[in-house]
Amino acid sequence: MVDQPADPPAASITTQLEHNELVTSQPIQQPDASHALAANDRTELLEKARAFLDSPQVRNEDYAAKRRFLAEKGLNEPEVVGLLQELPPQAPLVPPRTYPQPPPSNLPGLLLGVARIFSWVAGSSAALLIIYFRFIYPRIAQTFQARHALRTHQKELLGRLTTSLETLKATQAETAAVLPRLVVDEEDQYRECQTLDDVLKASGESQDVPDITLLRCAIADLSGDKKPTTAEAIFLVLEGKVSWLRDDEGSVRHERLWQTLTDSPLLHEEASEETSSWTYTPPTPPPPPPLMQSLYALQAALPTRTGDEPSRFQHTLNALTDLTGYIATRTYDSFRRTIEPGVAPGVEEEVKREIRALKGLVLNRRAFMPNVPRMPSYTPAPPFNPDSVNVSPRSE
Repeated sequence: MVDQPADPPAASITTQLEHNELVTSQPIQQPDASHALAANDRTELLEKARAFLDSPQVRNEDYAAKRRFLAEKGLNEPEVVGLLQELPPQAPLVPPRTYPQPPPSNLPGLLLGVARIFSWVAGSSAALLIIYFRFIYPRIAQTFQARHALRTHQKELLGRLTTSLETLKATQAETAAVLPRLVVDEEDQYRECQTLDDVLKASGESQDVPDITLLRCAIADLSGDKKPTTAEAIFLVLEGKVSWLRDDEGSVRHERLWQTLTDSPLLHEEASEETSSWTYTPPTPPPPPPLMQSLYALQAALPTRTGDEPSRFQHTLNALTDLTGYIATRTYDSFRRTIEPGVAPGVEEEVKREIRALKGLVLNRRAFMPNVPRMPSYTPAPPFNPDSVNVSPRSE
């Protein structure tokens, strides 16, 4: 391929020369101008042509184009040759570039390879889909259905359990009102304590004192000194008299005491405008169950026994005692008597003989029989007194 000169620069040069010619040729075309003015105008035309050849737009044009443009603008041959000789030498023209013929296109082979790849992918995908839907998908579907059924069954069981729990909770809420309240039971050694000093004497070095006992005695000490039973005063009294509450481990016990003070039903806060005081209310003894009430009523209806009243087996015991003494007397008395020879024993002797045999049998059985445990004697319980059950020392 050979580079061809572009036409737009030639057109621009032609336009510029025409503009310059119009500017410079107006005084020349006047028919009335003198010959001297024509020579001066010719000189100006040469100067403008020389300046035009030195312009950047025309400087890089080839020699033939410059010569043709100058001839078209009215310059004669000697003037054109002179102007062209005044120009500096032009660099040699670059030979035209020649490019080798491009190789044939690989697009058909590329498209064929892509088509083969797509065909292999489509065939493999079809085979995999057939294998999947024929062998794998049925097993996955069965597993999914089994899991779905198991999950549904678990949800049903959970729903039944939730319903049962809600029913149980509602039943407990209904029956909780009639149930007896929890009674805070104190140990016997602290139940009679009225002050903190009594508690410390009863506990000694032990720290296992019930929290309700400490709070009850602290409130009692403050009430005895006629001081306000506020929470701060209660804890100050406890720290002042109980030494192990001031140790490093006392903070844990402080938290337990505060929890008991705020949660126990026996301790009540009486709030006022200035301060709030705490009071201790002894627990009320619960009423006896209906069965125990019936037993106590039956016991009260039965006649009471006196100490001098004989037992119903006393007569039998006296009769057996008399019989035993009589048998012993007659047994040992028979050996003293002499039996008359030739006389048959009478009825009295036969009775004695039978009694002796019976006594021997009884003695033999008593000697060889094992010891049989006897039932303990029954002692009637004293009548029930409801006032003596769960009576707090503070109730006085």
